[in-house]
Amino acid sequence: AQAVANADGSVTVSWSAPTEGTVTSYVILATRDDQPRRAITGRLGPNPTSSTIDSSELIPGASYTFQVGPLNVHTHGPPSAASAAVVVATPGAAQPDGGAPAPGRPGAAQAVANADGSVTVSWSAPTEGTVTSYVILATRDDQPRRAITGRLGPNPTSSTIDSSELIPGASYTFQVGPLNVHTHGP
Repeated sequence: AQAVANADGSVTVSWSAPTEGTVTSYVILATRDDQPRRAITGRLGPNPTSSTIDSSELIPGASYTFQVGPLNVHTHGPPSAASAAVVVATPGAAQPDGGAPAPGRPGAAQAVANADGSVTVSWSAPTEGTVTSYVILATRDDQPRRAITGRLGPNPTSSTIDSSELIPGASYTFQVGPLNVHTHGP
């Protein structure tokens, strides 16, 4: 496998198809610094011989090697030789340790109860740090706080919580948690 670090923090991995056996898909394996090897992609089709790993899957400033594992419907083949190590580019403001700064605090969450039993939560984006996603946290009456949504993208500043996630007549408070690929903000 060959790997090239791109300026936007992504990495493009390319490979040659094996000359033996039948390949129905590939998976790209990544090893960061001294961490265990892990699959960094889902199954890719049998025809590509390159794929770009999105920056959200990588840590800026970290060193990675990549391997490509061929698969078929019965088994997997041996992974390719590891690529030469590449250091992921650090777009924007990154800390020297390779982690992006924690996101700042979003503006106060505002919740509006809707006639259908859902609640729309809105907020303003933090002015500091890099946000790659948000999660909405809910506290009901005196119950522990819990994430009531999965990760939302980085651009919405509102989301509607479906009534099926809420108990009619209960009192809720909502908070918005900013996240990036390295840590969470306040």
